[in-house]
Parts: sequence; C-alpha cells; structure tokens
Amino acid sequence: MKKLGFAAVAALALSVAPASAADIIGKAKPMAAPPPPIWDVAFGGVVMSDYNFRGISQSNRGPSGGAYFEPQYTSPVGTIYAGIGIVGIDWPSGAGYGFTDPAAEVDLYGGWRNTWDKFGLDLGAIYYYYPREIFNGATAQSDFYEIYAKALFAATPDLTLGGNVFYTPDLLHYSTTFAAAGVSNSPDAVYASGTFKWVTPWKAGDFGSFFSGEIGHWWIDDSGFTNPLIGALDPSYTYWNVGFALTYKALTLDFRYHGTDQSVTDCNSFLLVGAGNLSSNWCNDTFIVALKADTSVNSLK
Repeated sequence: MKKLGFAAVAALALSVAPASAADIIGKAKPMAAPPPPIWDVAFGGVVMSDYNFRGISQSNRGPSGGAYFEPQYTSPVGTIYAGIGIVGIDWPSGAGYGFTDPAAEVDLYGGWRNTWDKFGLDLGAIYYYYPREIFNGATAQSDFYEIYAKALFAATPDLTLGGNVFYTPDLLHYSTTFAAAGVSNSPDAVYASGTFKWVTPWKAGDFGSFFSGEIGHWWIDDSGFTNPLIGALDPSYTYWNVGFALTYKALTLDFRYHGTDQSVTDCNSFLLVGAGNLSSNWCNDTFIVALKADTSVNSLK
C-alpha cells in the first residue's frame, strides 16, 4: 500500500508539473510598451471656398488655402507647442475702403496644453502678421496679437463641449495704420465662445462623420474709436457657425454655415468702409466648404 501510494503521488506530481510550468509562463508579465515619444511635429493644410474669420470674409468671398507646421514637446505636466500657419487673404482695400492689402496672413503661435481624464485645457498666444501692407500709398501695419484660453470637456465618448476666450489690447493696430484717416484709438477686444462636437455612430471602414458648431460674441471697445467716413462705431457683434463633416483617416471634408448679427452699417464700420460703399457682402451669412488634412510625424510611423 505504501508503494502504491507513493507511486500514485509521484504520478500525480509528474502530471501536474508541466501544467504548472505552462501556467506560470502564461501568467508572466508582458514586456512594458515603450513610452510614447516626447517630440512630435503636427502639420496640415486646407483648401476652402472662403476664408472666414469670426463671421467676416478674409478672402473677398473667394477661395483660399493655407498650411501649418507645429513642433510639440510632451512632458508629464503637458505639451508645449509652437507653430506657424500661413493662409491666403484678400482684404477690402482700395478707394473707399479703409484696409490694407497684405500678401497673406501669417500666424505665429505657441502655448501649453494638457488633459486630465475628461477635461482639457490649452493656454497660449497668437501673433497675426500681415506682410507687405500698403495704405494710401504708404507702408502700414495691422499686426496684432491675442492671448487665449481654450477648455474642452468630454461629456460622453462622442460629445465634446468647449469654451474659448481670446483677448487683444490692440485690435488690428488701428491707431497706427489708420491715423491718417483720423482713427485715434486702438481698441481692446475680448472674444468668447462656446463649442460642441458630436461624433456620429456611423462608421464605414476608415470613414466617419461629426456635427459641430460654435456661438460667440466679440466685445470690441468703441470708446474714442470712430470711422471718419461714417461716424461713431459700434463694432461688437455675435457670431455663430454650425456644420457637418466627413472624415477619412487624416482628411476632413467640412460643410459649414457661418452667420452674424451685424447690419450693413455695423459691417462697414468694422471694416472702415466709406459711405459710398454700403455693402455687407464681407459680413453676410455664408456657406463654406473646406477640405482639411491634419496629421503628425509620429502618426506616419
């Protein structure tokens, strides 16, 4: 009996041993994934039927295009970024109009952004540079900067809500560029808006879609700020947009409607248009189609 019992125990031990070894190997911790790269470069471009900035055409209701380049450094406390963007513009210049005719809009920007679970924050500044400006036959400067704060909240996996605030102490550098026309004050301005983006459940391979929109108000200081061709200004206004977009990998085809509450006089006041050119075409509600590409160096690896 003792020999039989020992043999049985030995057989049981031999039968269990391989299974136990295999189980140990199967439960071994996998090798840790390499940490994400701390450096990246985002870049992209856009072609659009009209370049619209807060409800006002920047390309004379014509097509425009642009591109950007943004190096990024990611640390445990967030991502530091700096970038440059260039877009074609065609401002209301010439006889009876008060704007210059720069070659392009060059955006120089930088800041810090981070996310905590469902909440994201982006703090930074942007400098709008307009090269080769001429006003009434003389060189001029409409360059100005804004500081900004942008917040995002992922209400659901598909719905993101946002809020933005932009501030400038010297909108379009009015007092210097248009001093000869009698404009003596460079207004400070605050633009604040709320946004939403809802990613639809529709999927077809790499294709997707979303709805998004924005509503905001631009508070522009009008104290001591007059258009000598029209009179006292009230340039502040409300702007909104809503649209639908189709996505395919890094591409987005966006269909969007833009609108403001500006009257013809309000629009002309903002653009320093003379009384003989009463047209709100620059500020009319409009529908714009844009094709965008956005990716990064690390995404291509």
